[in-house]
Amino acid sequence: MNKSRFKLAFYQIGIGLGVIVIVAFVTGQILMPIFFGRPKTIEVPNVLNMPSSQATSILTRNKLHGIVRDSIWSDKLDNGIVISQKPEAGEFIKPDGSVYLITSRGSKFVKVPNLVGKGVQAAWLTLRNLGLGFSVADSLYSEIYPRNMVVRTAPVSGQNVEKNSKIRLYISKGRAEAFVPANVIDDFDF
Repeated sequence: MNKSRFKLAFYQIGIGLGVIVIVAFVTGQILMPIFFGRPKTIEVPNVLNMPSSQATSILTRNKLHGIVRDSIWSDKLDNGIVISQKPEAGEFIKPDGSVYLITSRGSKFVKVPNLVGKGVQAAWLTLRNLGLGFSVADSLYSEIYPRNMVVRTAPVSGQNVEKNSKIRLYISKGRAEAFVPANVIDDFDF
């Protein structure tokens, strides 16, 4: 018997909430526009070639919502610049409508910087700031560069590579020490 009371109360609450939702919808979407007139439409401003933060701010001031839907690579526009908008500038939409934006990711390519003569940590920071990674390909003796300095890179500096590529670093071991076996020294008379 206790279960049936619980079920009945649950059904009554569900029906009550359903009625509230339906009344709110009918009032807001049907009755209010009839009594107070349909909302005016707003002309969509042109936000192309603007930083996305500036574009969304302009849209908000015009009682519209700017939504960045996607971003694509562009060699012509910097990262975060609006490439396209839907609806387009000049079209009319209702207040609180959404304008969907596509922004630029910037160029897909970056030039390999000159890292020769830099320390490993400085090279890593430079590459990371450009969106590149690295791996140590080999360590070599060098008469010119001290230990833990970059001797060369592959690909070489100035070449274009895709972002997130790994640059192979060749690191200096320092100068090669002359190695003379111990038994060679014993063979000489001094």
